[in-house]
Amino acid sequence: MLLPLLLHAATVEDLYETTQPVEGSQDAAFARALETVLVRVSGQRDAPARVGAALANPRSYVQRYGVTQENVLQVGFDDVSIERLLIDAGLPIWGRERPSVLVVLSLEELGGAWLSGEVPPADKERIARAAHLRALPLQWGSIDSQDASLLGMGASSALVQIAERNGANAILVGRGRREALHWILASRDGVSDASGTLEDGVHFAADTFARLFATQGASLAQVNLEVSGITNLDAYASTLNYLESLTLVRAVAVEQVAADTLRLRLAVRGNAQTLQRAIALDDRLIASGASDEGAGATLAFRYQP
Repeated sequence: MLLPLLLHAATVEDLYETTQPVEGSQDAAFARALETVLVRVSGQRDAPARVGAALANPRSYVQRYGVTQENVLQVGFDDVSIERLLIDAGLPIWGRERPSVLVVLSLEELGGAWLSGEVPPADKERIARAAHLRALPLQWGSIDSQDASLLGMGASSALVQIAERNGANAILVGRGRREALHWILASRDGVSDASGTLEDGVHFAADTFARLFATQGASLAQVNLEVSGITNLDAYASTLNYLESLTLVRAVAVEQVAADTLRLRLAVRGNAQTLQRAIALDDRLIASGASDEGAGATLAFRYQP
């Protein structure tokens, strides 16, 4: 059996950017583009309805745009303005670091074999379009006979192992006919299931992870964090740079360096549990102790060289 690859959270670089065909007025295209970005950033499919009158003036949130010769609007929205809009509407913010999801299908139309990388291009395209709308990173891997046997049993730990052997944080398994699939989503955070089309499976996964990782941005929590295994300046700098790069981390303060242990105080959106989930997407810091919720929450990790 292959060993798991080192996991790294997928970073969605174009989270605030989208394209929209201009069908009618440019103002209408800007409004549809803003709707798309609001859903992507909040993780909530009803976000456009909840922001209300803001959709009447979408250009006020635009940072840059252009129109191609094919009359397609390419627009990048200002991240600070979008986050403020979501916060004012009471909506959460789902950062750029997101779980990568391995997709595996068993389609009756194709004989029921378990497929991932070999899924027909037309089916991949349908799934990829839905994933792009939700900014959900997907992976297509390789399924061998042992994986197929485990997939048939559906045990959650085995499903997660298949995902991690392919370098993914989660696995999305669909079985049935294209328009009527039974979906299972498995990750270290648990297993859930749903039914629906190829596109519905993507929305199910995005909705599930948005509930786990999207946070209210109106207030910040203070979280104590302890990282051992800091034996040189490279490890020190790498740890600080990594934590400061996380979208939900707003500030990092070094409180103490003792022997090989770095003690930090972080200001984060969400809480200690949300931060722990975000860090668990990546193998740079390995959890080495339990955490307690509340104002005095402390998370313990070990630096992974």
